[in-house]
Parts: sequence; C-alpha cells; structure tokens
Amino acid sequence: FVADVREDQRVVSKAWAVKAGLTTLLAVPILAGETTLGVFTVHAPGGTAWSAEDRALLASLAGLAATAMQNAAKYAEVVARAARLRHLAAVSESISALDTTDVMQRITDAAATLAPGALAAVHVLEPSSGLLRHAVDSGPEWEHLPATPPAEAGLQGLVVEERRPVLVETPVEHPRTRAPQWWAARPGASYFGVPIVTGDTLVGVLTYISRQGAPTVEVQEVLGLLAAQAAVATQNARLYQEAGRRRDVAEVLARLGRELTATLDIERIAALLAAGIAELVDARVTVVFRRDPETERLRALAWTGAAAAVVQGLELAPGEGMAGRAVAERRIVVTRDLLDDPAVHFTPPVRARIESGGYRATIGVPLLAHERVIGALAVGVAPGSEPRAAELQALEALADQAALAFENARLYANARDSLARLHEAQAQLVQAAKMSALGQLVSGVAHELNNPLSVIIGYGQLLLAREIPQPLQRPIELILSQADRMAKIVRNLLLFSRQRPPERTAVDLNVVAEQTLALRQNQLALSGIEVVRELTPELPPVAGDTHQLEQVFLNLLLNAEQAILEGQQGGRITVRTRPAEAGRAVEAQVEDNGPGIAPAAFPHVFEPFFTTKTVGVGTGLGLSVSYGIVQEHGGRLGVESRPGCTVFTLALPAVQAGALPRPAAAPGAPGEPLVVEGRAALVVEDDAAVLDLVVTLLGQTGWHVDVASGGREGLERVRARRFDLVVSDMRMPEGGGEEFYRSAILEDPALQRRFIFITGDTVNRSAWHFLRDGQVPIIEKPFQPALFLDAVRRVTTSLTPST
Repeated sequence: FVADVREDQRVVSKAWAVKAGLTTLLAVPILAGETTLGVFTVHAPGGTAWSAEDRALLASLAGLAATAMQNAAKYAEVVARAARLRHLAAVSESISALDTTDVMQRITDAAATLAPGALAAVHVLEPSSGLLRHAVDSGPEWEHLPATPPAEAGLQGLVVEERRPVLVETPVEHPRTRAPQWWAARPGASYFGVPIVTGDTLVGVLTYISRQGAPTVEVQEVLGLLAAQAAVATQNARLYQEAGRRRDVAEVLARLGRELTATLDIERIAALLAAGIAELVDARVTVVFRRDPETERLRALAWTGAAAAVVQGLELAPGEGMAGRAVAERRIVVTRDLLDDPAVHFTPPVRARIESGGYRATIGVPLLAHERVIGALAVGVAPGSEPRAAELQALEALADQAALAFENARLYANARDSLARLHEAQAQLVQAAKMSALGQLVSGVAHELNNPLSVIIGYGQLLLAREIPQPLQRPIELILSQADRMAKIVRNLLLFSRQRPPERTAVDLNVVAEQTLALRQNQLALSGIEVVRELTPELPPVAGDTHQLEQVFLNLLLNAEQAILEGQQGGRITVRTRPAEAGRAVEAQVEDNGPGIAPAAFPHVFEPFFTTKTVGVGTGLGLSVSYGIVQEHGGRLGVESRPGCTVFTLALPAVQAGALPRPAAAPGAPGEPLVVEGRAALVVEDDAAVLDLVVTLLGQTGWHVDVASGGREGLERVRARRFDLVVSDMRMPEGGGEEFYRSAILEDPALQRRFIFITGDTVNRSAWHFLRDGQVPIIEKPFQPALFLDAVRRVTTSLTPST
C-alpha cells in the first residue's frame, strides 16, 4: 500500500498517476504456493483509506485469480495431451466439479477403462498421521487390500519415497508387497503407481493394476496425465476451499470489526471477541485476558467453549501460561502441549485447573495498542491439530481490531471520568464564586449592623447594671437577648465571608467531636436521639482552628438533629473519625437516619440562606459557614443522602505531631475596670451612636474625652496635645484607622502602646494583617462594655497621666 506514489521511489508510473489523479496505490501479489503468478493493482484518488476488510477482499480476489491462472495452465496441458488421446480428453472434459472425491472417482474409473480388467485406486497422503488413506477405487476387489497403509509401506511406499512413477511387473515376488496372496490369485498382473503432486507437495498416489502384464508407454503416459488431472482437481478443490475460507474469514473479521467498534463496554468487547474466535478457529476453549498495568497480571474477562468452566475467572501471574508467554514475547506463540512445553510455566493451582480441562494444543496472542500490551488471548484447540498460517493471520488481525476496541473503550472511560471531574470542578468553582460574591456583600452589611448592635448591647447592659423599675427590666433583657441573637447572625456572616486565614494549631478531631457533643448531649437525649461514637483512637492531628472546627461539628450536629426531628420520631446520629488517603488526611462523618435530603434541595445544601426548615428554626447559614471554614482549612466538605440516611463527610489534611503548636487557652473573664482621674482619651469614630457609647463608658471611669470623626481630624488632635489613650475605628470616610495609627505614632511614639481599635472590619485581609503584625489590641463589634473597659484597663495600667 502506497499512500502517495509521488513519495515512493519504487513507483515508475508517477506521471501517469498524478495526471489521472490516482496517487494512492494498493497492490496484491497473485500467488500459487510460493510462486508469484502476477500482481493485482488498484489505483485510487489521493487520500483514499483502505480498510482491513477492503484489503482482505482484494487478497481473496488475488487468490481466485491465481486459481484461474493455474487452471488455465493445467487445462492447456491437459488439452494438448487430450489431442493425442481422445477418450482421455472426454474424461478430462467431464472433470469440472470441485468435489475432490467425485473427481478422484472419475479419474479412477477412467484409468480402469484403459485396459480390459484393469483396476485403479487413489490413496491420499495424510501428513499429520503419516498414512495413505484409501480414497476411491474402481471396484470391490480392493476390499481385501489394506485401507490405510503407512506411507512408507507397501508398493505405494515406493512411489512416496521416490516421488516418481514406479512399475513393478511381478508384484507377487517384490519384498514390499503387503498382500502376496491377493497378487498370487492374479497371475500376470503388474503394479504401476503414479505420484499425485501439487506444486512441491505429494498429496497421494494413483495406483493402476494391469492383469495383462506391464502397461504400455501410452497407458503410462495417460496415467500420468490422469494423475496430473487428479493433482489439478485437488489443487482446485484446495484453492476453492481456501478462497472460501478466506472469504468467510474476511466476512467474519469485517462483521466483528463493526461489532467491536460499535460498543465501548469492555465486558461486551471481550464477549464478542471470545465468540468471534470460535468462528475463526475450531477451538475447545477461548479466553480473553485483560492486563493490569500496575501488577502486570492477566485477568480473564470472557471465556467460551467446551472447557470454558475450567478457565472461568482465571487470573495469571506475569509470564504465566500461553497468554503470559505471548505477552512476554509480544508475538503469537503456539504449542502442541502447554503442560509439557518447558517454555510454558504455571503455578500449581493453575496447572491443576488446566489439567482438568483436557486441552493441550494452545495458541497465545498478545493484544497490543500503540506498542503497549493491554491483554492477551489464549485459544485451546483439538489435540494433535496444528493451526494453519491463515488461522494465525486471522487471529492476529482480530487481535488488532480487539486491541483498538479496548483502547477506544479505555479512552472513552477516561474522557467520561475527566468530564465528570470537570463538571465537579465547575460546580465547585460556581460554589466558590457564590461564596466570594456573597461574602463581599455580607461583609459590608455586617459591618453596618455592628455599629447599631454595639450601641444596643452597650446601653442595654448599662441600663441593666443600674437600678431600674421592675416592669422595665424584662423588656430590656428581651432587647439584649434579641440583640445577642442578631450579633450571632452577624458573626456567622462575617465568619462565612472572612478572607483572613484561620489560626492554625495542631488539633485532635476526636477532642473537637467530644467537646461539641458535650454541648448538645442533654438536648439530644431530651429529643430521644441516640448518639453513636465511632472515633478511631490516636488519630493524626490536623492543622486548624479549634473553635472554628467546633462550629463546623456543631452545625452538622444541629442539621442532623433538626432533620431527625422533622420525622417526628426518635433517631440516631453517628459520629465517626478515621484516617484517610493512606494517613495523609483525617475524615470525620456525621450520619443521621432522618428522612434524607430531597433531590431538588440537594444541589443547594451549601448555599447561604438556603433552608428547608420552618421560619424561625434556622437561618440557612450553618452549612454554608461550615463549607467556608473547611475550605479555609484546605479540606473538603461533602454530603451523600438517600431516604433514611444522610452522611456529611469532612476531610482535613493531617500534619505530623509537633509540627504545629497546641491551641492556646481561652482568655479569662474580664477584670474590674480601672477608674482614673485626669487622664486624656481620644475617641476617633465616624458613627455618632457608637462614639456616644464609648465616650459614655470612658466618662464613667474618669477619663477626659476628646473626639474626632475620622483619621485626619484625629491626627490634628494628636498634634495639638498628648493623649494617654486612643480608641479608633478602622474604616472611616475621613481617613482610615491604619493610616491614622501610623501617622500618630510618628508624631508621638509613646502612642504605639496606647491604641485600642474597635472595628467590625476584621474580614479585610490587609486590616487583619496590620492588626496582627502590629500587636494592637482590637475589640470586634458588637462588644460588651465590660470587655471594652477591661481592654482599657490592660492598656493603661502601666501608664502615667498625660501632661
């Protein structure tokens, strides 16, 4: 096959091909055995692709052409001789059938008519058994002679050995005679044997017995012609059968090719392949193996045949069996007895299975895709039989098609998995984008809510600290309770949207789980919910923020509890921990036996403000906050649900013990506020209500307070006088807190230890790094008056009054 004749130096008709537009060439030799009779050439337009089916068809046509050419040559020879012998010509003209037995019988009958009382027979040589099989004869007198003598015995053996006509005038006296009594009963009879040769192959012997002495030269010549005719008939029949076989093989290969490429299921491909081999080869058993690229073991995917039960589910070690040998040698291998062949190795269990199968002669075929071994075939054939070259070629062609089908199936599976991962990644990106957009939104909203909440909580606690009429106390407590509830929602919003990394320490998830369960144990018991702990001891630590991880566990427990209570019956919550990813991660699961998540709600479970609970029961932030916390920790939070079971799985990277510090102890309760006299404080705050609250708190403890609405005005105050304390917001329209701080300590370095920031802007990354790196005290809004005064006390305890 030449894809472009212009690029092949062997093509001598380039100019004609280019001019005709037929630059693709396919040439098939016309062969008779090892003899080349001609070439079958097809020219086609450039770019034409020739399939395996096309090539097989052309090869079959070439075979038929070879048959026709040989027939013509033999026929010309027979006609020339028939011109001298008219009765032989009549016999030759009657020989046109492709049934070998019928042709041989006609030749035998024609030979018997050459002389009165003559006898004739044809013996066919069987190479596999080494016997001369009695095929046809001219009468019943042959019944007393051996039907299948050995090829080297008797008078026929002389013909086989010498491969030329043999005349024995007195057979009864010849030492090779096998039936002297038979010959003694026919005195004067002579033996004449002519080899029947096709090409270089002796296929049989034409035996002629004359009762009247030796046959004449003319009769011998006619017998030679009849033997040649027998050879032609044999060759015709063989070629016809071969052509039919090739046609059948081409049809089977073409059909199997279509079937194999029509499916992308590996199991289906293997089943089709096993069934297809049974059509190409007379097999007792066929096994299709697939090779594991990691272990290099061969695992049976499909099997068929009488001994299929023996190889069902068979698995071979590397290099084991005929399939393993074919893989190791990367070629087709054949053995007459795989259990006696020293090149074939078996483990004892596999050998025992093969022995029970009863087959020995085996073919092994590797399955190769782009020089990579992906599997193998093992075909057990009948004992004593040898596969023909055509069968091996057909198996090789089928193996190539199967390897391509397996490779297509593998690529399809990889593409399908990649697409699934892409969809998952897209979903995660969409979720992350939602989180980021909503985070920026709630950051601003929460910051604006913190100011009024600070005032409500601050003045509410100041009112409760005074003696107020009893009727007013309860409303104030309710106001504070609802304000605290709002503050928790705001903290959740800020936690959800925060952009600063969490504080990382070595955290034991078992401890986190136990501490969180302790918070809800009583309430779960009152709700009739059983808690099952499946905590793996001695877990590797994870890098995380203990309080944030406790919040994740608490949110998951609350979600499970509320899901169970929706079913209006008692239930069970299972909390389990375990190592994962070969110790590189730690997994924790919270499983409940509630009603499960509805399919319509499942894609939205981690979206903020999404809830299926009744109004007032939940805010829809628990799972979204947990999702954000886990992402900040470099882990993942997923969910699986079906009716009667929902499992949330949290996975976090493990760290080596001692690689991170243990979490710090929680701060103690605030101390008593320090009462001062004569000290000066500057309060820089743009919100008038918060400014009024801070001024009130400082005024109650004896501070002289000056105020500013922004950083630029605050800097003017610092330049005008010295302050013992500066309380500042971070985000203000008239100059931010960080800029004000840096400019102020340049004016008065002593102020570096006298600053306190009150802010709700801790989600801002740069602001958070500034506060952390500068070690400046910070109070997050909304705040309690006692905590604010405690911070003032800690900052100003060691200071002297300003002058």
